[in-house]
Amino acid sequence: MISVVPIESAADYPAAIARALEEVDAGGALAGFDRVIVKPNVVNLSPPPVTTDVRCVMAVVDYLRERIGSEILVAEGSGEGDTLENLRRHGYERVGVPLVDLDALPDRTYSNDAAGVYSEIRLPEILEGAGLVSVPPAKDHSITGVTQGLKNMVGCLPARHYGGYWTYKKSQIHAVDEHQALADLMLYIRPHLTVIDALDGLEGGHLSGRVPDPPLRRIIAGTDVLAADREAAKLLGHDPEEIRYLKLAERFQS
Repeated sequence: MISVVPIESAADYPAAIARALEEVDAGGALAGFDRVIVKPNVVNLSPPPVTTDVRCVMAVVDYLRERIGSEILVAEGSGEGDTLENLRRHGYERVGVPLVDLDALPDRTYSNDAAGVYSEIRLPEILEGAGLVSVPPAKDHSITGVTQGLKNMVGCLPARHYGGYWTYKKSQIHAVDEHQALADLMLYIRPHLTVIDALDGLEGGHLSGRVPDPPLRRIIAGTDVLAADREAAKLLGHDPEEIRYLKLAERFQS
């Protein structure tokens, strides 16, 4: 189930996000979780739309706080720099919930024989049993075509295990078949809710792209991360059938 809602400016985040989340029954999707972890894309200190606009995350958290009784955290593991400093400098203390550096937490090994690359994976223990909400901006990616709700979960990979291939703190994902590795994430950390900020969008690259003309002007929400990602890919001018990791992930969708 997905919802695509028009949005004209950042001032419209609360209304547009509330409408989108109502249409996909976000409260129902997260019912029963004692802890809900909201994962933005704060890869570095670049401003939105390279990173998730804090005002978008505030609107998501405010909506959820009114409807679920769960503990809510904002958690990230930045690709560059210090995660908590990145979050603070982007204004995330204004969200009003605890900010968590996923790279600083204990992790454990999980396994799944169905995976193509990550038959074993290290992940922070805090994610286990939590409701996961992925809140990325809609962006092209210079390697994988796009980066949206599913690829946003790469930030959950602990830097101490997945860094070192180059300076990017999660760079080991580029040392394997990255498309298969992204698909494998569906087996371990599939978001229960995805909210894609397509107010502007970013085309031509994930770190140094440009805002499309005209901007996308949409909020996409869904309880099916692949459906939400496909919709965002189409908005950016891609054929989702040609985004390899989205196709590979379909076999893990059930």
